[in-house]
Amino acid sequence: MSEHSNADFAAGYPAAADAAGRPGTTAAAPGGGTPAFPRHVVTAVLVSHDGERWLPDALAALTAQERPVQSVIAADTGSADGSARILTEALGAERVLHLARRTGFGTAAAEAARTAGVLTPDQLPYLRRPSGWDPVSRSWRDDAYDMPEFPHGEPVQWLWLLHDDCAAEPDALAAMLRLADDMPSAAIIGPKLRSWYDRRQLLEAGVSIAHSGRRWTGIDRREQDQGQHDGVRDVLSVSTAGMLIRRDVFDQLGGFDARLPLMRDDVDLCWRAHKAGHRVVVQPDAVMRHAEAAARERRSIDCMGRSGQTAKGASPHRVDKAGAAYTLLVNSSTAALPYIAFRLVLGTLLRTLAYLVGKVPRQALDEVAGLGAVLLRPHRIAAARRRRGKPAVPPGDLKPLFPGRGATVRVTVEQVLSNFSGRSEPELSGGGRHGGAVETGPGDDDADFLEVEQFARLKRVARKPGPVLFAVLLLVALIACRELIGGGTLIGGALLPAPADAGDLWSSYADSWHPVGTGGTQDAPPYLAFLAGLGTILFGSTNAALTLLLVCSVPLAGFTAYFASRPLVSSRLLRAWGSVAYAFLPAATGALAAGRIGTAVLAVLLPLLARAAVAASGLRGRASWRGAWAYALLLTVTTAFTPVVWPLAALLAAALAAWAVVRGRSPVGPGLRQLAVLVTPVVLLAPWSLDLLTEPSRFFTEAGLDATADDVSPLGLLLASPGGPNAGGSVLLAGIVLAALAALLRSDRRLPVGAAWAVAAVAGLLAAAGAGDGWTGPQTLVYGLALLAAAVIGADGARHRVAEQSFGWRQPAAVLVAVACAVGPLVLAVGWMWRGADGPLERGGADQVPAFVAEESRTSDQPRTLVVGGSAAQVEYMLVRGAGARLGDAELAAAGGGNSRLSGTVSGLVAGSGADQSAELGAYAVRYVLVRNDAPRTFGRVLDATPGLTRLSQQDGGALWRVDARVSRATVVAGDGEGQGAAEPVPVAAGPVEVHTDIKDGPEGRVLRLADAASAGWQATLDGEPLEATTVDGWAQGFELPAGGGRLDVTYDTAVTHTAWTWARGAALLVVLVLALPGRRRDVDDDLPEAGTPAIPAQALEGDGRRARRLRAQAAAAEAGGAGAPGGAGAPGGVPGAPPMPPAPPGSPAVPGAPDEQPAWAAAPVPGAGQAEQGYGDTAVADPYAAPPQGYEWDGTGYGGQYGGTSYEAPYEPQYDAGAYEGEQRPGAPAVPQQGGQGYGDGEQDPYGAGQYSGPYYDQRNYGAGAERDGSDNA
Repeated sequence: MSEHSNADFAAGYPAAADAAGRPGTTAAAPGGGTPAFPRHVVTAVLVSHDGERWLPDALAALTAQERPVQSVIAADTGSADGSARILTEALGAERVLHLARRTGFGTAAAEAARTAGVLTPDQLPYLRRPSGWDPVSRSWRDDAYDMPEFPHGEPVQWLWLLHDDCAAEPDALAAMLRLADDMPSAAIIGPKLRSWYDRRQLLEAGVSIAHSGRRWTGIDRREQDQGQHDGVRDVLSVSTAGMLIRRDVFDQLGGFDARLPLMRDDVDLCWRAHKAGHRVVVQPDAVMRHAEAAARERRSIDCMGRSGQTAKGASPHRVDKAGAAYTLLVNSSTAALPYIAFRLVLGTLLRTLAYLVGKVPRQALDEVAGLGAVLLRPHRIAAARRRRGKPAVPPGDLKPLFPGRGATVRVTVEQVLSNFSGRSEPELSGGGRHGGAVETGPGDDDADFLEVEQFARLKRVARKPGPVLFAVLLLVALIACRELIGGGTLIGGALLPAPADAGDLWSSYADSWHPVGTGGTQDAPPYLAFLAGLGTILFGSTNAALTLLLVCSVPLAGFTAYFASRPLVSSRLLRAWGSVAYAFLPAATGALAAGRIGTAVLAVLLPLLARAAVAASGLRGRASWRGAWAYALLLTVTTAFTPVVWPLAALLAAALAAWAVVRGRSPVGPGLRQLAVLVTPVVLLAPWSLDLLTEPSRFFTEAGLDATADDVSPLGLLLASPGGPNAGGSVLLAGIVLAALAALLRSDRRLPVGAAWAVAAVAGLLAAAGAGDGWTGPQTLVYGLALLAAAVIGADGARHRVAEQSFGWRQPAAVLVAVACAVGPLVLAVGWMWRGADGPLERGGADQVPAFVAEESRTSDQPRTLVVGGSAAQVEYMLVRGAGARLGDAELAAAGGGNSRLSGTVSGLVAGSGADQSAELGAYAVRYVLVRNDAPRTFGRVLDATPGLTRLSQQDGGALWRVDARVSRATVVAGDGEGQGAAEPVPVAAGPVEVHTDIKDGPEGRVLRLADAASAGWQATLDGEPLEATTVDGWAQGFELPAGGGRLDVTYDTAVTHTAWTWARGAALLVVLVLALPGRRRDVDDDLPEAGTPAIPAQALEGDGRRARRLRAQAAAAEAGGAGAPGGAGAPGGVPGAPPMPPAPPGSPAVPGAPDEQPAWAAAPVPGAGQAEQGYGDTAVADPYAAPPQGYEWDGTGYGGQYGGTSYEAPYEPQYDAGAYEGEQRPGAPAVPQQGGQGYGDGEQDPYGAGQYSGPYYDQRNYGAGAERDGSDNA
């Protein structure tokens, strides 16, 4: 380096230099004049840490400033690359501090500022008034004596903080100093930051922080700078990358907080400046580029100390999280501190859960560890708050500088919507949040364009039939279910009324004791948990959950079928037809009409289940474990509602294993996945699922009452009709069966069509096996979907195949089948909409007994009602409590097995034995006997003649009798336990399950009798003393009472094993859910141009065809011309005819990557950094920042030296690809001029703006999308 270039660098104009040519400490304007904004004395402080890749640009931008700095000093924090060498060669050894590698940015900046010192007027003579001596006339000028001592004003000392990965535009410093002149109250001024590579992309124009710790910029992700954020304004903080801060303010605040070595130190410093009464403003006219190297994991973070350090450096996410928590806790007001702490903890828990669901456990751990590192050291927070003292500005004055209420929530919702809609965030967010001028409406010139744009939007909606299809099906369903919409509860058919609150369903599922009939400890059906979960999401309303699953089952089934058929065929018309046909299958509409909640849920989930099954089996592409877990999760839910799905899945899994063996493939991998799929529902639904395995006939049941169905003929099963309501029009589906048969003729679709028919055959066999025992809706639903899948696959492209053949019987047959397929579902839909959802399901009251009976059941006696129905040959009865049976009670009663003594009592009651039945019924706390309207009339006559019963009323064909004797759930009986002793049973006040009352003294040997089945979980105490349990009448729970009275407490204690297993099932279900959900999308570095699809060169083909001969000729020509030569066929990027590279200049190294005579930092071209722009004369000395001639022994980065193209070893996985910045070239490979989007293009192209992204970087928005980013990169 020449002395001239070294000396000139310090300020960009001729300066005093020592004998060695190093920069001096005094400066003057170019040509020796006064610089612009002369009263401002600026000292540039540059901190470097493994920044060899960016330092040349940063140094070039510094020397190219239109208004140069007065002094510059750099601090290198133990860089492992050539950063220290670059700084020393550029600035001189005396202007470079070498600090430890663990030194943070704030510490390094403070040490550099202290070392640089304050430039005095003695060192900068232009600050003082001139002496008055005129060297031309050799006389003194009197006017100099009238000037003040400082003619340009009192000098103001500034520190310009710079990162090694930021580069300022030539007018950046001048713009900030101009603002300092116009706004003397501004103590901290920050520039507008753009991306390093994408120079139009905005990063920051001021920074704030939310109460949750999010870094808030008010800028959307990938938002382009169009001037929408231009405008000088007060902000909470500006980034340390380019921060201009008054030295006195910096000293007053004590510099940066040592507890924030990196990230959020800028927010903390500026927040303290605000509290001290200073202003922080942003100057958008000052523009800088920032690479955010640490935040994007382009280099390691080594300044966090041993506790936060790993072998690969600290995690940026953890560092930023800890910095955010610390900044909020030490700077917030005392009154807001509890709320801030609560928001931090709650937000951390939610984000941790989100990261776990997104399968990024490292960031979930960083969330917890970052917050814990701060909260577990409260003494540091207390000490920092004491150091800050009492603020000079009320906290309320700073409120406008923070994000508005709900802003972060809105951004999070936008991010979730963008993920689900499949659109990128820029497309979703548009132009940004801070718009410029807003028009009140379109002008005359824009009206036509707006009309066309609205029409185009309608066309876009029309091209996406999914939402339109759902809207149409929903409209049809609302018309058909017009009688099922309104107040009341859905009841009828197989559906029992559900409790009003979802919490009651949770209790029914989780409790170990179920007060159904005489009570029992049987396992609750697991579908109650899924209904309770849906009801909880719908604000605790089970009625809304049932309405959604039943009334909306048809449109939801059509929508899921359309969504799941996307990989099946490409034709949207065929997918829409198949979805409509599936939605109006008799099993789907019949399930709605009959209140069969199980089949309705299966209709909605079956298409998704089928798609997951295909993904897990590998029939389309490579099988995946995520698909297997999704399949297992959906199979678990559907099995809980319709158990017959599980054996169907087991049969298909066996068929897949056999198919793999036949094809000669190893069945181990698919077998393990299928085994996991089948075992998962058994484990998650145990012990209920174990009862299914021990009693296989229960596989043919489903959720709800075991309501009988009409007999179905074999023809009906063939046409996918299970019988019951809405089964009469199944003949209209004959076209679907014919289309599925015709699909077998497609030789090119043999595998998918054959698989669909295999599923249809298995489902048809199961439907035939269960046809005589009840409802076969689930089996026929699977059968119908399989037929539709075969028909759709066969019809895809069938029109062209039929048209290619000569006219014959195929064309008329295809037309007839197509018409039948199209007309059939439409006729079914119109008919269903016209007649309504005709069936036993209705909306009415939930009480199944008269109102006064339901009210009396809530008294302290807890009386019950015996409901009798059926026929003379087979009497049906149910012992109900309260207002009647509720959802889930039918399965609990069936699982309990009944009470043989009660069955005998009911048989004797309806047989007319003539004996007094009041004592027998009283033993079960039965006060009322209700005979249903479907019971024979003889039942009423027999009960009228039974002693101890009194008829009360008769409504709708049903009759009600009352037991004359007083009955109660809890009674004190004689010691023999039979209740027939000398003393009458004494009623005891009780609740539905527990008893808490006072009892009086009595005789020895008395027993407390409960009208509930005996169980080991019952516990009773009298004045705190345990009572001995006993069994009364061979089935009822009893406790031996002493003669004395006291406080009686009877409870049922749930076993610890039951509670633990319930929680274990919930945790296992959550794990399966996480495994089934798609992982977080790979983060794409926003600061790189998105790489297009690489062109695949055509290979010469074997054969004698024209194309093969042409390709072989091209390959031969390329070899003859030198495949590796520039512009040849083998040139990178495939650019034909590229001009040859110029010869290497004299003295250039002959070996690629060898050291050059130029310093390593003299590489990157920066516009405006030439000699003419800096006031230099024409000289033969090489410009130290001139770009090297392109094409000669380029090392890939322009830095040369031993580091080649990577400059440092990337410390994180996944690593960035050095080729992403080199156009996929290796270090030392020659660059290709004008390569298509790679390497160097023309003289003005950014040498870093090329290449292709080949690995994810650190997401700059750890706390949300759009307006938040992880933190300012301060290294």
